[in-house]
Amino acid sequence: MSKNKKEKGMSTDGLKARGFFRLQIREQDGRVAGDSGWKENQIVNEGFQDYLCKVMAGSVGSRIVSHGMLGTGTVPGATATELHGEITDTDGTRRAVTPTIIASKTVQFAFTLASSVYTAPKTIQNVGLIYHSSTAQAGTIFAGNVYTTSALATNQSVNCSYQVRFS
Repeated sequence: MSKNKKEKGMSTDGLKARGFFRLQIREQDGRVAGDSGWKENQIVNEGFQDYLCKVMAGSVGSRIVSHGMLGTGTVPGATATELHGEITDTDGTRRAVTPTIIASKTVQFAFTLASSVYTAPKTIQNVGLIYHSSTAQAGTIFAGNVYTTSALATNQSVNCSYQVRFS
């Protein structure tokens, strides 16, 4: 929680949710061929609504992050519901995430895109989190952002760590 404020006799606490991601492209021998470093993301409006507010309220329509995805597009705007340019040409491009609580105020979602998923090289530049395994189901993204354009060869894999930090 952030600073306590007094407003008309009431005490209020501020709460922020911020997302960060890091992608690494790895060669078959494990060497890192590319590393985005930690980058802040864009949590979209429906991400706050469906993945945070509705979950806390136990409301119908609440969502949990289930998959990570890569794309070739731009930063999702605050009102976006999908990842621009999501790569969908091959089955299995959305990867199941492994959620972990890594600190009292941080949840991390990790996923790996194996080298065998793509049959042709890709130029990737954005990443996102979503609830839905099938690319045939649009779903609603929770968050996403861009990074420096990277060439992904068919013999390389992508490891992604995605954190949501509360303060």
